[in-house]
Amino acid sequence: MNILIVGNGFDLSHYLPTKYDHFMDVMGVIAEKDTGGLPKNLAEKSIDEWLNLLEKTFQKREGIASPPHDMTFDELFYKTRDSKFIEKTKEFYLTESVEICAKDVLELQYRLELNCWYQYFKNHVEEIKTWIDFEQKIEEVLVVVARCIVDLESMDHPNKIINYINMRGKDYLKIKIKDLETLNFFNFTTKNEGAIIPFNLNMNFCHGKNVKNGFCSTEFMTFLHTELERFIEIFNLYLEIIVGQLSRSKMIEIDAEWSYPDKIFSFNYTNTYQRLHDSVDVEYLHGSCGEYQNIVLGVSDLEDESLKKIKAYGFTKYHQKLFKDTHYLFLDNFIKESKRRHKNYDLKKDLPDSEFQRPNSFSSTAKKEALRKLRSELNPKMHISIWGHSLDTSDKDYIIDIFSLNDDIDRNVRVTVYYFDKTAKFSLLNNLLAILGKDKVEQWMKNKWLCFKPNPEIKFLAQKSSDVDQAS
Repeated sequence: MNILIVGNGFDLSHYLPTKYDHFMDVMGVIAEKDTGGLPKNLAEKSIDEWLNLLEKTFQKREGIASPPHDMTFDELFYKTRDSKFIEKTKEFYLTESVEICAKDVLELQYRLELNCWYQYFKNHVEEIKTWIDFEQKIEEVLVVVARCIVDLESMDHPNKIINYINMRGKDYLKIKIKDLETLNFFNFTTKNEGAIIPFNLNMNFCHGKNVKNGFCSTEFMTFLHTELERFIEIFNLYLEIIVGQLSRSKMIEIDAEWSYPDKIFSFNYTNTYQRLHDSVDVEYLHGSCGEYQNIVLGVSDLEDESLKKIKAYGFTKYHQKLFKDTHYLFLDNFIKESKRRHKNYDLKKDLPDSEFQRPNSFSSTAKKEALRKLRSELNPKMHISIWGHSLDTSDKDYIIDIFSLNDDIDRNVRVTVYYFDKTAKFSLLNNLLAILGKDKVEQWMKNKWLCFKPNPEIKFLAQKSSDVDQAS
């Protein structure tokens, strides 16, 4: 049985622009697109109200030419920091057919301008290089939030709160300047223009919308979580209307030792293997993109005790997986079936009768042969290929599951981890050692249960245009 486990590196091997940088660069270009300017009173309405208004405006214009705000693939990616990668994308895909309409451009502009998480990430765009960095940045914000909530909930008078957020007074706690800057990306305070006291708590995050009643942590956490879900909607649109519209201009083949996976476990949100290669049973462990997206995007766990105290579980992947119904039983069926077979197995059936008739005649040779047959008959070989996954601690539960399959007996499970280059191999091994420990990694490698290999070659083959149309 061949199982393929894919991460974002699998999509990148196909030159699909799914890096964090790709997404943020394109969103930056869309945000800067001259569409006549967004309304100045954006804060007066919610994003849903603005999108409803936008929908009605385009309905009234039905039959009339849309404003010239469409954006082509070249325009979307002209500011990319990864120009060589995008040149390959243009070589292998029909990028000239990718275009987002004026309505989608305007919708994204509203979403980007009003989304607090996007504004925060845009301000830290140079610090965040990968999706793992992105997750760490979410955790940093949550730690700041938790620290300030603990402070605010200890205050029994509104003057203490005012002094706290304005960094005044010797007798009271004072918020750190950097913490205030972070929180203000999320509308934590309102500014009193020209007043002696420059900042006040945003009334929307106070009990009864009144500072005198104290800070309401539940309201603020709900707001943060809602904004993260809206950021996920923006990312989903990028995958759906840009990446998902890339049709191949050439036939694509994977030159690997396995010819066809029987099952795919995907940490991606895209259906790349099915769309570009063949239909295979896929389980999307972190959800999938599309009209009914259930994308999981958050932190791996709540390490800080203060985060547990404020119940920030909605930002964790495991909460989102359960809530969005993506919590699949990873390899559980294989383990259960293997244990059932072992329970019903009688070792004597595979040894010659004569070996049991003579005392102490159970030779080591016969025992080894019996064990070999036990392994081969009860455990058909399972080959697990991991391609494009970082093996980072954010998915440690899955990694522990994989490398526990041979714990009590060699179940014929063999794992191949593919790497992009030697630097990537170094990081992958580092991550495995951090999760599994030296003894287990050494055991798997010494027994040849685990090996590292360069990424399989993906061949982009020339073909007739009619064949491309049929394949896409």
